[in-house]
Amino acid sequence: MLPNLKSRRISGLQLAGKHLGPVAKCPPRYSEEDWDYNNKIKFRITCDQEKLAERIVEESRRVVDETKDTTKNWQREVEHHMRERTSEIRFLVDELNRQKKTAALEDEALNTYRNRVLNCIEFLKDKSLAICKQCLILREGRIGVDLCDDEVDRSLRRELKVIKGCQGLADAALKEAEEQIRKLRAAIYLLDQDLAAKDKSLAIDEKNLKLKEFQHDLAKGQDLSKQHCQFSLTEWQAQTYENLEANAKALVSAGQLRAYIDLLLKQVCEDMQNQTDRTNEAFERRISETKHVKQCLENKHKDTMDHIHQVQRNMTELEKEMMDKQRAITLCQTRLSNRAHRPGLELTCDMVQDALYNELQALKASVCKLNQKLNENKASMRYLMHVQVMQEEEINIKANTCKIDEVDCMTLRQALKYQTF
Repeated sequence: MLPNLKSRRISGLQLAGKHLGPVAKCPPRYSEEDWDYNNKIKFRITCDQEKLAERIVEESRRVVDETKDTTKNWQREVEHHMRERTSEIRFLVDELNRQKKTAALEDEALNTYRNRVLNCIEFLKDKSLAICKQCLILREGRIGVDLCDDEVDRSLRRELKVIKGCQGLADAALKEAEEQIRKLRAAIYLLDQDLAAKDKSLAIDEKNLKLKEFQHDLAKGQDLSKQHCQFSLTEWQAQTYENLEANAKALVSAGQLRAYIDLLLKQVCEDMQNQTDRTNEAFERRISETKHVKQCLENKHKDTMDHIHQVQRNMTELEKEMMDKQRAITLCQTRLSNRAHRPGLELTCDMVQDALYNELQALKASVCKLNQKLNENKASMRYLMHVQVMQEEEINIKANTCKIDEVDCMTLRQALKYQTF
């Protein structure tokens, strides 16, 4: 703390005159010692704070280095255990797949055709039916006048009916085949469940191995440090081995339905492929028509943009010209203001004064004309912008339709490749 500098101030009062009254009062002043002492104190405080800041920075760096080393060590240990766990799961997954293939070989004839029927049903459901419905849903995303009931919509509805008819025939054939291999199916179902769980667990651990702390897409996880696992590692291994043993005992043989299933699958593929080709042709025609209209609109939009740029340049020139006129008006008014200070008879209305008045009126008239043209250009700009927005809306409608039909729908429909399964 600084000492009470008031005690060192130099104050005085000069007395003069008959009654010794005050004639002047000097303001209080600090001494040079006060000035020097104050500077030294503030400099010392600054140095102390700088040293404290340096010490805090060094301590912070040391803590950062320690936490980095600790974090890296724990991450290496966790990743090592993850790799061991994924190797173990991958081994069991391979073993389950091998047992599943063995069961298929034991009942090769009927089980092969059963799988073919299942593949057909899954393809019809997951690909054909899902894609057909998805195309209908996607086409509901068309906007404006493009949301019309065209030939593509009608072809998609016909395709939907064909898919449902083929599904009915395939379901009936599947029931006949499944009755013969009921016991084997139960064992395979257990293996499939175990495989699905292990695949998911493997995917989770592999995903965790790929995660790094510097990734930007990390989600904030919950704190599960106090949650306990429901099963032990021994129970987990025992369940898998029980499924493998049950599958080994459940292998059976059965009669074959090859001729009927062959004929059925062949007919389903032919019907579906023919209807798919007809629908794709309708898509291609519609896409071509939409692109043609969109191209015409884009050409018009380009012409409109050229006019907009021309009007913008003209507005810029008018605004620049108005600014020049405003400067000229300011100059004229300044001259008039200066001449208003002429003395006496010099304050006459001479030719210079008349010329300045006439110049001012002419400049104001010019500004009015320029402002009128600027307003006309602005109105034209608004109309052109309105036309531009209208064109862009139509172009966006056509672009949206092209995206839905060509990118979304046709990309999905590329997966519709029918074979005899």
